[in-house]
Amino acid sequence: MSIPNKKVEIFCGTGGVGKTTLATSRAVNLAQNGKKVLLITIDPAKRLKQLLGLEDNDTGEITPVSTKNFYPEEEISKELFALLLSPSKTLERIAKAKGLTNDLNNRILKVLTKPYGGMNEIMAVIEVQFHLEHGDYDTIILDTPPGKHFIDFLQATRKIEQFFDKSFVEIFKYLGKKVGTKSSPKKIFTKLVSTGIKKLLTYLEKVTGSDFVDLFVDAISFLYQTKDHFTSAIEFQKELGHKEFSNWFLVTSAEHHKVGEALHIMQGAGKFMHDDNFLCVNKCHKPFLDNWHPVDTELKLLKSTMLTKENELKTFAGKNFQRVLEFSEILSAKPCDHVTSLARGWNLLQS
Repeated sequence: MSIPNKKVEIFCGTGGVGKTTLATSRAVNLAQNGKKVLLITIDPAKRLKQLLGLEDNDTGEITPVSTKNFYPEEEISKELFALLLSPSKTLERIAKAKGLTNDLNNRILKVLTKPYGGMNEIMAVIEVQFHLEHGDYDTIILDTPPGKHFIDFLQATRKIEQFFDKSFVEIFKYLGKKVGTKSSPKKIFTKLVSTGIKKLLTYLEKVTGSDFVDLFVDAISFLYQTKDHFTSAIEFQKELGHKEFSNWFLVTSAEHHKVGEALHIMQGAGKFMHDDNFLCVNKCHKPFLDNWHPVDTELKLLKSTMLTKENELKTFAGKNFQRVLEFSEILSAKPCDHVTSLARGWNLLQS
């Protein structure tokens, strides 16, 4: 089966199916084949850190990864880089590009950019778009959050569009006057025509005090001044639907029989993705079962049951997905062994 390399490759699926391990193996495989690869994990579980031997202080920073970890016989390590997403680090990059690093000392922005602060998916899209625009990598591989959070990631650009829609134009006009001036944020807002906004701020001031209102306005002002970084991420969303731009790998597991859940995810993401996608059935036991010849009657029944269930799952997969890739279970306790074996499996799929 031909698996053409694309600018972006997305790995998605439910939890516990080996999605991160499979995404890592794909990155290692492409690096082995001469591609300069950036592997980004948006998954808060951060299993990528364990697989690649990254440290806590690597979070949010692009870190070179030695492919010798997976192929000790290599003389020269190939070009593989990893990034554990950090919303706060992404915002720092945006602020630095705009000369606004001093504005980051804002409690509201700090809360929003915590791992579960509400901007994780939006920051992920901005981070990917940033690296696409700079063009330093042949391929960017995304290890996305499981289940519903993956759909949230896809819908991030809609949130951006909604935030920067016409209802905010008037606010931004006034906040624009604040940029480069010594005007008080509160005075800027007193000029607003919208009584709804005035009521909101008046209510906030009564409940939280004037200091919080100043923080709120400053946070909005920062977002206004950096809005081109947010709106440019919308282009990434549009590109995802083009076959020549992206590969989509929906990962499921023969072990957990989660093909139905993968189908549900695909249906939910259908409006964002093209139809030339792959289903990866991970942890298949058939290669081992075919070589297992039990004598005991109960073990024979166990083998037969396992084969029947796996074959039913693959039949269902074949009827609902155009292209299905199968990866065998890896019988090793070492994460590096899993990645190495799966990386070699990608070559076998195309041989």
